[in-house]
Amino acid sequence: MVQKPVFKNVDIAPKEVIAADSTQFSIFAEIGPGYTSEKSRLVYDFSATLGTSCPSRFINEDSGYVEVYMSNPDAKYNVRIWDIDFQRYVDRANRPSREASRMVVVDIDGKLEESDTIELRWGETYGGFGTGAKVTSVVPRPEYYCPVNIRYFADQKAGIPDQGRSFEGYERPEPDYEIELKYKVIPRQLNHARLIRKVDKALLIPHDLFWNIAEIDDLGELVEADVKPVKNDQGIFEYADKNIQVKPKLARFTETPPMDNVFEGMNLYWGDVHTHSKLSYDCLQRSRMNMSPLELAFFARDRAGLDFFSVTDHHCPGNNELFKHIQLSESDWKEIMEAVENVDKPGEFTMIPGIEMRCSRGDTVVLMNWKVDFREIYNPELSDIRKFWELWHGKDFFTIPHFHSCGSLTEGEWWSPDDLNLEPVMEIFSDHGSYEREDTEENGRAASKLFRKDRCGIYFLNNGYKMGFTAHSDDHKGHVGVNGVTAVFSESLDRDSIFDAYRNRRVYGTSNARIRLVFAANGKLMGSELPDTSDKELFISVAGENRLKKVDLFRNGDLYRRFIPDGKNFHTVIKAKDTGPDNWYVRVTQIDNHLAFSSPVWFE
Repeated sequence: MVQKPVFKNVDIAPKEVIAADSTQFSIFAEIGPGYTSEKSRLVYDFSATLGTSCPSRFINEDSGYVEVYMSNPDAKYNVRIWDIDFQRYVDRANRPSREASRMVVVDIDGKLEESDTIELRWGETYGGFGTGAKVTSVVPRPEYYCPVNIRYFADQKAGIPDQGRSFEGYERPEPDYEIELKYKVIPRQLNHARLIRKVDKALLIPHDLFWNIAEIDDLGELVEADVKPVKNDQGIFEYADKNIQVKPKLARFTETPPMDNVFEGMNLYWGDVHTHSKLSYDCLQRSRMNMSPLELAFFARDRAGLDFFSVTDHHCPGNNELFKHIQLSESDWKEIMEAVENVDKPGEFTMIPGIEMRCSRGDTVVLMNWKVDFREIYNPELSDIRKFWELWHGKDFFTIPHFHSCGSLTEGEWWSPDDLNLEPVMEIFSDHGSYEREDTEENGRAASKLFRKDRCGIYFLNNGYKMGFTAHSDDHKGHVGVNGVTAVFSESLDRDSIFDAYRNRRVYGTSNARIRLVFAANGKLMGSELPDTSDKELFISVAGENRLKKVDLFRNGDLYRRFIPDGKNFHTVIKAKDTGPDNWYVRVTQIDNHLAFSSPVWFE
């Protein structure tokens, strides 16, 4: 027997919007013969990726305010917003969370007849009073569509509560009927361009205002050059000659320095090893970011111009019931490992298996250098990060803590492995801002970000921890390799070499700019431990993408000397005469507020 259609017709308009524009969306449905004649419920499930207005019934002037139009004058209905994070309806007493307040629930009393219509306007602009709905500023793939799902329940008591997805121990309410509508988001016009010089080639990247890839057909809009590049699938122009000379035509144009043979035959390779795909609970459950691990790897390689990369989706393998929703499934892990096997090619691009786990110490990235079976990461005994160090003894892995998730340990309490190779570095910068120290200026933390004085780079330096400084994006939006990247010194590009660089702290982090930074003490590169001597020779060499604002040298966490360079390049040798154990590191600041943090050197 053929089921009668619930809707005769459904549609969304407009179907194409420019990134970060505001508009009024109309989501139209015409009732079909299969729609119940009793009380019913419709749940409109929106995307809430970066910059998107959440649907609202809270304040009329809200961007994204929702109004519903029913053609049947006898139909009574109630419109509410469901918040996934708080698991409640939004009202005066229960204000909305951020992007998790993304569902509109329409309860309809009374009979709806065939051919009646329901129109939901998201971003109501009636009479010029509303502000419309803003669409996402992120366009992470060349053809990018945001979904809006209509979920129909013949029983008005069904459908809510809804946690946004199913996971182990919880099955999301199954609708009687569901349909997905989509609207396309396209990049804005060209705003700036960037020439990235890699070890083996150069990439010319045309960005719009929000660092999406602007659609450019005529290379003459960007530069003059004697050689014609190849345009890859991501819209990036690739030059086989890494030393290509171009004449920019844009006022906003940056160019990275060369990255080969930077120090004693070692090159600089750039990576982001703290990122999230659609498999992470907060990406899927809150914002519905829909980039797969493989798509993110292509983005990292072909669009961000990275050399190494890891997807570290949230996974807590312990038996804690509070973390059941933060667990990858076996099929999730298979998808991640298939992405690794697909793109990991020594000498070209390196992808590393990884996860991010949560425990009372806070959140920690775990990176692995082998073909990891799901049962190895699903072990319920891995209840906190100490168990990884204990139970994975002999495995080729290391961990990286970050501090915007502070954990619940008491002040001054910290867990460290006995083997320093298991946790050689810390992440002090990401899209959450700088965790170098409490007082930050350029690229500092937003007021809402958590901070503890015992959870920043300076605290660990001052308390005897020997850990290098790194930066990674912690991206949840599909823009990996943009807000926080790490440079490693290595002769070759493969997983073993990347692990060796991290373990020996031959690394430094930047806020995104490919700043070439060499910091050495008595001839030994950053990350080194040296015998104490009264004569210390410190070498600093910097080449930026933009004009340098300042270069700061720190001793034992305190500013030792500040240099004010003239231009994009700076080189100096400092001869210090002092005794006693100490540590030194360098922070570089460009005029555009981009930062670089060297790993320290230690005199023992």
